[in-house]
Amino acid sequence: MKVWMQVPILIVDDEEEFRTMLAQRLQRKNYQCFTAANGVEALALLAEREFAVVLSDIRMPQMDGLTLLEEVEKLKSGTQVIMITGHGTIETAIEAMKKGAYDYVTKPIQVQELEVLLSKAAEKYHLYRENLHLKAVLRERQPDTSLIAVSPQMKSLLVKAERVAITNSPVLITGESGTGKELIAQYIYQHSNREAQPFMPINMGALPEQLLESELFGHVKGAFTGASQEKHGLVEIVDQGTLLLDEIGDMPYALQVKLLRFLESGEFRPVGGTRIKKVDVRVIAATNANLEDKIAAGQFRADLYYRLNVIELRIPPLRERREDILPLSNYFLQKKSIQFQEEKELSKEAEQALLHYDFPGNVRELSHMIERGIILCPGRFIETEHLGFPQASELFSKTLTPLKEMERQHILEVLNFCHWNKTKAAALLEISVRNLYRKIEEYGLEPKDLSRSSF
Repeated sequence: MKVWMQVPILIVDDEEEFRTMLAQRLQRKNYQCFTAANGVEALALLAEREFAVVLSDIRMPQMDGLTLLEEVEKLKSGTQVIMITGHGTIETAIEAMKKGAYDYVTKPIQVQELEVLLSKAAEKYHLYRENLHLKAVLRERQPDTSLIAVSPQMKSLLVKAERVAITNSPVLITGESGTGKELIAQYIYQHSNREAQPFMPINMGALPEQLLESELFGHVKGAFTGASQEKHGLVEIVDQGTLLLDEIGDMPYALQVKLLRFLESGEFRPVGGTRIKKVDVRVIAATNANLEDKIAAGQFRADLYYRLNVIELRIPPLRERREDILPLSNYFLQKKSIQFQEEKELSKEAEQALLHYDFPGNVRELSHMIERGIILCPGRFIETEHLGFPQASELFSKTLTPLKEMERQHILEVLNFCHWNKTKAAALLEISVRNLYRKIEEYGLEPKDLSRSSF
């Protein structure tokens, strides 16, 4: 867990002895405490400086806690509000949580319990502020064209993403590696009503199972060897925000049932804990794997797949949207030219080479190619060899293969790859089995052609 020095908090209560005593206790625990006797005094202090957390009584003269909460929410500063309530005002405190309060504590206050809440609330505040800072930096450093949508496929995808963004439904983003799945997830987040709340990506295949469960759902002190203190999971830290589960197909099978339960109810239990917690998090999942194949192989739960796949957004590979290649190239060229302080242009031959290339690594590969070109090009114009292509004459001699011959070779390679299982081959080619049989007859393809395939 991160530790911030002197976390500023504001204690608002009309009982002077209580707020003074509480401030003294919390100041020993790394909190910089300010106090106010009512909501009016609190607002005056909030106008002068920022606070990570406001700890406010509900019943106070001049301005009560609920009214203060509403005013704090209007500031949109990320300040978290924890309500203090007596037994007679618990229902009011619960109503306050529906209006945006982080949580509530009851009198008499258990200081240890309060410290845990303050720590979590301060963590959420700082995450909110870090998100704002990162967004400001990105706006300064990058033009708004990082998602290039010239092709009809990408334009249609972004329209669909905007419509999805305003809902709270889970989204499954699919596409080959390097197509920009995280960018689409961020696009959804930026167009949602959670845009002011945290956005957090996590790679589901990057951590072993136990650490991944702890990273997602947190753990209590002593839950396992090395768990020397309580850890709040990402689902709790990102409460009210958006969580991107990247490479969801690599998630350990045993952990998938816990994720499914969380998606259905918003409830979870930290590792080693007994208390059920509940949060409101929008989940977006992304994968370059075929989840239906993983289900068939017993590696992915079908019920989790259907829960995640409420709305699927498939990002087409770059070879299927060639209209985007040059706009993307120019975007990366402009961005990286500033980075390397070099003014470069693509030669006409280099542009044609890019347009004829299939980009197995998609947009990520294009970005790296442009960077390579800027580094290796000694003059102003980047040529094909600077991008890593063969010489122009050799390149274009290879692109003059008749279209029918290219189709014949591709179908043959797919058939050989599938050991001539025509149902599987048709699925890979995205054509009907009947159409595949017609192509086999048209091109005179036979299994003996296996040796001729380079697949």
